Amino acid sequence: MKQESRAMKVWAWVIGALVMIWSVVWLAGSIATERLVTYWLNDREAAGWAVAHDGVQTSGYPFRFVTTLPGLMLADPFSGWAAELDGFRLEQDSYQPQAIRAIWPAEHTLSTPYERITIRAGQLEAMLHVRPLDYLALVQSETRIAALEMESDLGWSSRVDQALTMVVERDEPGHRYDIRIDASGVTPAGEVLALLDPAGLLPQEIETVRFEAVMGFARAWDLTALESSRPAITRVELAELRADWGDLALRLSGDLDVDADGLPTGDLSVRAQNWREMIEIGVNAGAIPAGFRGTLETGLGLLAGLSGRPEDLDATLSFSNGQVYFGPIPLGPAPRLVLR
Repeated sequence: MKQESRAMKVWAWVIGALVMIWSVVWLAGSIATERLVTYWLNDREAAGWAVAHDGVQTSGYPFRFVTTLPGLMLADPFSGWAAELDGFRLEQDSYQPQAIRAIWPAEHTLSTPYERITIRAGQLEAMLHVRPLDYLALVQSETRIAALEMESDLGWSSRVDQALTMVVERDEPGHRYDIRIDASGVTPAGEVLALLDPAGLLPQEIETVRFEAVMGFARAWDLTALESSRPAITRVELAELRADWGDLALRLSGDLDVDADGLPTGDLSVRAQNWREMIEIGVNAGAIPAGFRGTLETGLGLLAGLSGRPEDLDATLSFSNGQVYFGPIPLGPAPRLVLR
């Protein structure tokens, strides 16, 4: 009995010592986490940003660091962007600090140089795996969105039922990432719907949107993407861009090289179902001049007729010398692929 009692005391002492050691480790980690977040906020303020918050709070003992930022407001005067994120939260497992879960509050605001957008979401969170010693360079991320609503002070509103975005850094030279976005139940702003579809023939929701590509950038996605500027796009290897909207279906794939000015060069294969309605939408949106509609329909009709299905169109969207061509038909200046 004495030996058993002595053994129990030894085990109790060992367990107590381990708990005390782990408590000290957790406390040191929580203090370090708070200091890092506070240092970054102070650094942004020193760089000219407007920064406000009601303190940095860390909880989650014993296995997590949960850092909450009540009253958080960030504004970058150089870009004109600002965010109010009361209760923004960062969560890390204490044994895996390189994995960070960012959780946005149920309601927050995002301001651009042109408008202020109120964002409400049932879920808006991202799981980020980073390299802590490489300025939090992104290794992979998974962002989930549910029941997201956006309302602008310009009068428009929009909604996304579900969305999932995945980004994975490729294990190869250069700053290349696998990127996939899947969204469903995308409701464009009412004014956009009225412009694109004045007759109201299409559903209010775009049923599905998918983007899957390998993208190259001029530098890694790390903390500088938030602090200064977004990495410039250098290449897009598009496996699929797909949108299904009522009877309309659009598929694109192909490779584009992007120069320092954001101008793409290359070809995209396009498959459009009920393409005539898409031209009407383009005319309504002002993307296609009304006087050019007849010429465009005639030329594309000839291309569609070659496939034996005149309602469907298979053609090539070409980008060259700052211009874009649909098959042999010039459409005008190419868009610049620049992340603001």
